[in-house]
Amino acid sequence: MSVCSFGESVKLLHPLHEQFTAQSGGKLLQQFTFDQKKTKVAELLRQVTGVMMKSRQRQQGTVSHPDTSQLLLIVSDGRGLFLEGVDTVKAAVRQAREAKLFVVFVIIDSPTNKDSILDIRVPLFKPGNQLPEIRSYLDSFPFPFYVILRDINSLPHTLSDALRQWFELVTAADA
Repeated sequence: MSVCSFGESVKLLHPLHEQFTAQSGGKLLQQFTFDQKKTKVAELLRQVTGVMMKSRQRQQGTVSHPDTSQLLLIVSDGRGLFLEGVDTVKAAVRQAREAKLFVVFVIIDSPTNKDSILDIRVPLFKPGNQLPEIRSYLDSFPFPFYVILRDINSLPHTLSDALRQWFELVTAADA
């Protein structure tokens, strides 16, 4: 298991090759500051894809099969994902999928309907002088697998459910 923080930059907090312990978990939590003002999700995906591919290459010849999918959980508020451009983000998501990363985006949403990600609307500009169409932000959300989490206490259950679904997809693909 590996953990990183992201925003304007990506920082590896716990590398894949190190054992995860209660001590490392405590150190990890101290490093989350939530003070970055921008979200560069394409940069996150590029860096994580590289790390995961290197890990897979190191494990070749062991029990791991090189075609086995790896799980990437992204926990964020899900806002401002297109800072690097829509095409750049969609290309990074596609490259992660092609690298056999199964990405689940966990959106931490407002517990009240005020400022919910479900209420965000964005304009879809059309060619010419046509008026823009107003759509739900989630209609253009770049991650096909996402969960909206409104109760932080249900995070462990949500993550275990995502892990179970990933195992089911991996074993179905291997069959």
